[in-house]
Amino acid sequence: MTQLLKRLSPNIWLRLEFLEIQDFEAINKALVFDSDDCRVLGRCELYTTKAAGRDKKLYKTIDKSLETRYQEDLALGRSLESGISMVQQMSPFGPLDHPSSRRTFAYIVATLNASHPDHDFTNLQPEDFHKERSLAMTLNVLNMTLLNLSRQQFSTCGFWEVIDKHIELSQCDIYVYQPDSDSNPLGGEGLIWSTCYFFFNRTMKRVLYINLSKVSFRRSRHMDDELEDDDALSSDKGCIYSEFEQDIVRKMDF
Repeated sequence: MTQLLKRLSPNIWLRLEFLEIQDFEAINKALVFDSDDCRVLGRCELYTTKAAGRDKKLYKTIDKSLETRYQEDLALGRSLESGISMVQQMSPFGPLDHPSSRRTFAYIVATLNASHPDHDFTNLQPEDFHKERSLAMTLNVLNMTLLNLSRQQFSTCGFWEVIDKHIELSQCDIYVYQPDSDSNPLGGEGLIWSTCYFFFNRTMKRVLYINLSKVSFRRSRHMDDELEDDDALSSDKGCIYSEFEQDIVRKMDF
């Protein structure tokens, strides 16, 4: 697939506003815990995409740049008699000739840059992501991942209800970024794997970012001075599905 979006200068990307949610403090504390042979480092953050003033100008710069590159790629596709329709279908954000699709992609990349300021994600391409089709299945995957990593001690009771109060999960588009170990921008010595989930509520203009990383104990010791000491494993056990999650499962459309 031809790269539609070439690297842009980091200083023209959208700057999202981080929303400090007191309810998320307990969630973030619980998302850092030791497993059998590693440490799990998780984070749950909320950002607003309500751009104003300078940020609106930044988006216009991005949009113009992406439109130019899209037209160049369209012309190249025609010259190669390969067309552009397949490229459009492969984008999890929708056809990239649509401004709304490009804007969504920009928001997701801006979220990564905001959450990980020591890394630069502006060279990511739309095909580096995929879109989840089912909220219930996504929550189930996250629940089971946390339960398995925590030796069945991580309780999801109330977990998603707290998050839902701030973003209305049922109204979100869900995108996932799960790079391989060789190309992972979050990589480094000791990183085993990392996965990033984005819940984008267009109406509320908010992006929920959940990142889970599994690192070796050797690496985690170097990071201890950046993390608060915590007792992340919940004493509550046996509650896999809350009433909120059960309601979502009942509404699943397989």
